Amino acid sequence: MGLSFEGYVREDGSAGTRNHVGVVCSVVCSSVVAKDITEKVPGTVPFVHGNGCAQLGDDFKLTKNMLVGIASNPNLHSALIVGLGCETNQVSGLLESIPETKPVQGIGIQQMAGGTNTIDKGVGIVEQWAREAASEKRERVPVSSLTVGILTVDLDEASLQSAAPVIGGAVDILIENGATVMMGYSQTLEPAGKLLSERSDNASVKEKLLTASETLKRKRWKNINNPTSLGSGFSEEEKAFAELEAKMTGTSPIKSLLGYSQTPSEAGLHLITVPGNIVEALSNMASSGCNIAMVVSGRGVLTGSLALPCMTVVPENPNDPFEELVDYKVSAKEVQSQAEDLVASLIEICSGKQTNLEKMELGEFSIPHVGTTF
Repeated sequence: MGLSFEGYVREDGSAGTRNHVGVVCSVVCSSVVAKDITEKVPGTVPFVHGNGCAQLGDDFKLTKNMLVGIASNPNLHSALIVGLGCETNQVSGLLESIPETKPVQGIGIQQMAGGTNTIDKGVGIVEQWAREAASEKRERVPVSSLTVGILTVDLDEASLQSAAPVIGGAVDILIENGATVMMGYSQTLEPAGKLLSERSDNASVKEKLLTASETLKRKRWKNINNPTSLGSGFSEEEKAFAELEAKMTGTSPIKSLLGYSQTPSEAGLHLITVPGNIVEALSNMASSGCNIAMVVSGRGVLTGSLALPCMTVVPENPNDPFEELVDYKVSAKEVQSQAEDLVASLIEICSGKQTNLEKMELGEFSIPHVGTTF
């Protein structure tokens, strides 16, 4: 029998590792009201951000897609969308895009004739959902219901040497049991594109990875139509570091290279573009369907995700100033046994055990920008 965990089964067949009631603001202007609603109702989580007003083009599309993804995340039992009324990112557009697989409603401050009325209405809605969520029980489900995000943060070469084989072994175990794994494709991993391309049978993915491995490209407003002129080649040190980091992906074939808020179409190993900001990266993983994240770092990290339990994994370090935030320490023990222990610890967290970040209520939500802001 394959591996399993205790999760909350959803109507679409997915499973949550948590059972939050989400209050999602469509625009920065409704963030205070969204927070006020959650402060009055235990079991609710506010997803607030600084976007949604007068946004255009790719940035508007990204904001909308990420909010649709968060509301659709299997860790949310239900989602209340709170808007102002005059924003670009209209509540009606979000409601049309969110799949009808859970309770979802939308309200607007202008339509409700003020913040107080909106708060009262919102509290009435989410109180009922919170009672329903609290009454639900976890059920035994296969690990194939998991979508695990893996994010590297502030790793040095020594930490990477220690952690990479263990993480890679855990990834292989998860995929062998039918799980979906999304490895953060960050700036530090980009130089390994050529190596990673050899593990994909998809011609488009191979080409994207090969191109990424040749030069670093970033958009800037003044020459956004000619991004190739922005590139600079990677050094040999950067390539060597990236190839070491690539060991964290294990040995499975790479199915796809996902952009912001894109969801994998099949189980297996995927790469997902992530920004350098840890909160934005985890928010992107949550909006792409992850129901748990593994944060691999040289030390404990100080924040996680509001939507996902974030399991912090670090190499053993007696001088770690943030040791109390660590969930698993990689040691000098045999790699395969540690990989199995790591997966067992992850399953415990998926089944309800709180991470240390959750215990200290250290979680945030943020939306990145596609281009450089003015």
